Amino acid sequence: MSTYYASRRMTRTSAAWSRNRNAVRHDQRISLGPVSHITILAVLVLLTGLLFTSQSSKVTDYDLAIAETNSEISELEAYRDSLAVENAKITAVASDPDVNDVATTMVDASSAAFVSE
Repeated sequence: MSTYYASRRMTRTSAAWSRNRNAVRHDQRISLGPVSHITILAVLVLLTGLLFTSQSSKVTDYDLAIAETNSEISELEAYRDSLAVENAKITAVASDPDVNDVATTMVDASSAAFVSE
């Protein structure tokens, strides 16, 4: 009866050399103490905290950029409204500035709202 175990000079009944078992035992000569484990754990917690902090600051940067863009949009809308008033004044005054009361009573735009149809 020539089986795999017979060719390797192993018996099937040996507990040390049976199937699905490791043939080599691990001999750990260096072991870490409790202080080393606590130090490693503290470093991992610190790195995780730094990672979280750096990711949360990116959200703040995006919020700041959005706020700056929104304020710029509001300023440009107010400027557009003031230009519309100036255009209306110039158009009204162009025909006859002495007779036209509409052009002299117009005021600058104070609202930045724009209604589109």
